[in-house]
Amino acid sequence: MDSGNLSCATTSSDAPAGQVAGKLPAAVLWDLDGTLIDSDPYWVRAERSLLESCGGVWDDALAEQMQGAALPVVCALLRERGVDMTDERMSRIMTDDVMRMERAHLPWAEGVRDLLAELAAASVPSVLATGSPRPLVDNVLAHAPAGAFVASISGDDDVPHKPDPRAYLTAARLAGVIGDSDAGLAAGSDVVRAAMRRCVVFEDSLPGLTAAHASGAYVVRVTGYARNDIADAGLFDRSITDYRGLRPVDLLP
Repeated sequence: MDSGNLSCATTSSDAPAGQVAGKLPAAVLWDLDGTLIDSDPYWVRAERSLLESCGGVWDDALAEQMQGAALPVVCALLRERGVDMTDERMSRIMTDDVMRMERAHLPWAEGVRDLLAELAAASVPSVLATGSPRPLVDNVLAHAPAGAFVASISGDDDVPHKPDPRAYLTAARLAGVIGDSDAGLAAGSDVVRAAMRRCVVFEDSLPGLTAAHASGAYVVRVTGYARNDIADAGLFDRSITDYRGLRPVDLLP
């Protein structure tokens, strides 16, 4: 898999004094929209605006289909509702609209900046793995706490989109948890699953939770900003509303 477009930095894995290394995850892998930032309302606004500007009708069923979907899927759904544009043009219009809103106000999830800073201080690598376009990812990275992320994957990179587990397997490779050859192995292999079980994934949507669960990671569903109730999906190990009061040593059982 070509990772030439992925954003990556190096990190140390030594825990500082006062932290119990055995309780720390090997890495924390983050979704973006609805998990790290409460940006889903921005995407809904952009998607709905584009659809209605072309004479289409927005409804709750369409909103549910779009939650957590990669941009090519979103474009296909909008085209079914009457938006007669190329994927490239639709993506550009929606991305520009969301970028405008996020530049005006980046809606961080409650408590997430504190947790990111503490993970960085504990030398636990964080990787952002999202289907959102690279400009939106880079804007978030630029405003995150210093040193919070060691790498990132965007929807513009050469990585299969969620619900494919390779999004999180690649994120784990960028974090140094699994080797280059391991990232190409089946997610169900013993080697990969053992390594991935030491990783924590924060997710909110059905495609994201499906990818995280299939990767073998310890999955935490963030419910405070999710549009849909998927509590019975059986795809996560733990559920939280937001990150307030959460410490690095609290993430794994």
